[in-house]
Amino acid sequence: MKVQVNWLNEYTDIDVPAEDLGHVLTMAGLEIESHEMLDEEKGDVLELNVTPNRGYCLSHLGVAREVSALMGQTFTSPDALAFLEESWGSVPVIEKLTVENQQENLCPRYSALVIENVNPGPSPKWLCDRLLAIGLRPINNIVDITNFVMMEYGQPLHAFDYELLSGKKIIIRNAKKGEPFTSLDGSKLKLEPDTLVIADAEKPVALAGVMGGTNSQVTENTQNVVLESACFDSAAIRKASKKYGLRSDSSYRFERGVDMDGVINAQARAACLIKELAGGDICKGRIDVYPKTRENIQLSLRVPRVNQVLGAEFSAAQISGIISRLGLKVEGDSNKEALQVEVPGFRPDLTREIDVIEEIARIDGFDKVATVFPIASVRPVQITAKQTLLRKVRDVLCYTGFSETVHFSFVEREKAEGYLSSFATTRDKVIPLKNPLSSENDTMRTSLIPGLLKTISNNLSKGQKPLKLFEIGSVYFCDSQGNRIEKTVLTAAVLGPYELTPWKPRGKEYDFYDLKGAFDKLCSQCGLQIDFLAEAEKPFLLPEKSVNCKSGDNVLGYLGELSPENTGIMEKVFVWEMDLQAMEDSLPPRTRFQNIAKFPETYRDISILVDRQVTSQQVSDLILKTGYPLLSRVELYDHFEGKKIQSDKKSLTYALSFQSKDRTLSDDDVNPLFETIVQTLKAELAASLRD
Repeated sequence: MKVQVNWLNEYTDIDVPAEDLGHVLTMAGLEIESHEMLDEEKGDVLELNVTPNRGYCLSHLGVAREVSALMGQTFTSPDALAFLEESWGSVPVIEKLTVENQQENLCPRYSALVIENVNPGPSPKWLCDRLLAIGLRPINNIVDITNFVMMEYGQPLHAFDYELLSGKKIIIRNAKKGEPFTSLDGSKLKLEPDTLVIADAEKPVALAGVMGGTNSQVTENTQNVVLESACFDSAAIRKASKKYGLRSDSSYRFERGVDMDGVINAQARAACLIKELAGGDICKGRIDVYPKTRENIQLSLRVPRVNQVLGAEFSAAQISGIISRLGLKVEGDSNKEALQVEVPGFRPDLTREIDVIEEIARIDGFDKVATVFPIASVRPVQITAKQTLLRKVRDVLCYTGFSETVHFSFVEREKAEGYLSSFATTRDKVIPLKNPLSSENDTMRTSLIPGLLKTISNNLSKGQKPLKLFEIGSVYFCDSQGNRIEKTVLTAAVLGPYELTPWKPRGKEYDFYDLKGAFDKLCSQCGLQIDFLAEAEKPFLLPEKSVNCKSGDNVLGYLGELSPENTGIMEKVFVWEMDLQAMEDSLPPRTRFQNIAKFPETYRDISILVDRQVTSQQVSDLILKTGYPLLSRVELYDHFEGKKIQSDKKSLTYALSFQSKDRTLSDDDVNPLFETIVQTLKAELAASLRD
């Protein structure tokens, strides 16, 4: 938007150089993009970058009002309405023209004047200079006046040749499909039914709010004109302008909103100028189609709220003075804590109290807002046990070489039902989606394994292995009472050969014990004591190659090898799936640190023969229980089955560590306890010492 400083001076006093004026406007939100000095007569021209919310500044009157408010000067606006009524002739306008509005929502106000016996011709020098200074080309006095008033008021106007309007009628309607229209710039269009047009009794004569047509334009032969001033829906004008590739000063302003009350003010100004510069007789009255009168917005502005937001100490009188300079009407006693503010039609951007508060800061100067540190208590961040557990899980698994994955929460129904037994019972059911994205994603997942398998397949198809993946997410199902259950679970999977490192044998693949080792490490870091029980008995796991995981009385989940029939993958896939809530419930109380024992350990080894059905964990637990409290550690370091022992037996060798907190243990302390351990193993597990 280009503004001529000399032109602004007609409405307010500007007693500073153009450079200083530009700085003031820039600091108030109207950035100056360029400054041009034309000549001594035309003076300085500033080009403003007007943001979409400040459409009221797309006019010299709007910018002059801003300048007067910012610099504390008086603002005066031309009042043409009273002069127009004095200039009306005796012929009623309703005898010359009729207007029919078929689209009141898209055109809330439409006004028309008829001016007879005009004399189109060149514009006077002052008018040409005004237009040339801001980059507009003079055409003739009628058209130039509409452009001048548009740049003065920000209200687009259009003049039709009255004799070219069929039926002496104007209809605001939607175009007919394929209806032809030729715009003033020569564009030949085929209109669509969603386009708003201004038409006469037969044809469109203007693309509403965008551009007039060649079939009704004012020429040197025009004798009578219809002067249009209207308000159109911003979105409708924007769509039409984009669709047909027509951009004009008119559409630019309608897209940002125009003042509903300014429709007749600008029209009156243009009519008076036409009578002055082109002669003619203005028909009496105006046609003003305004079915729904717009009421100005009323706001309550609280003085304490203004000062709280801005960190200032404005009085009610100061606030009233600032916003009054912007054209807002203020009612209420200046000693009260609340002012009633009426927002004029040319400021549609002010709809809330906070909008007016921002205007106060903008006009008073953002640089005057004091820097105030917020007064607030700082509370330490409380991290829940679940957050701590999740952080620990991610840290341990990532450091162990696992990669985290994230998948959709829905899978196909067959897979959801196939893995329903992960955490649900046979009486539970899956949860179908009412509006699924596709048939492959129509059910909420009951396990994270299907998602991991899909990622595994994608990686294997691209030659990527080995794979160590984990995911933390929710699973869903309905219980027997129809209640929807959501569980947060942790799932991990490994497969493929070991990475090529000096620390692992080449050619060997990840197996059950590698995954179990990663789980043991995780549980150790979290302080969980885990028991591995009998087969998990899940239909998607291989028999005798799976275990249930338990901590105390809480069942955490399962660990095992997936059945190839369920995976569709040639590689062996080992997984675990744990209930994170159960893991959280099993976490020990807050860790209490103990001093390192002052006295040394005493070591013994024990090698026993037990039945093959007896697990090493059973033996270890029984030894610890029997040797408590002097027995501190039990570690299995040899497991043997072979020809040198009975076929139904196995050999287990443990290293035992004895330690006391208050003395150094002697053989007299350890030997009786060791013998008790041997006898207990013999009595409860039918174990015997190996020779």
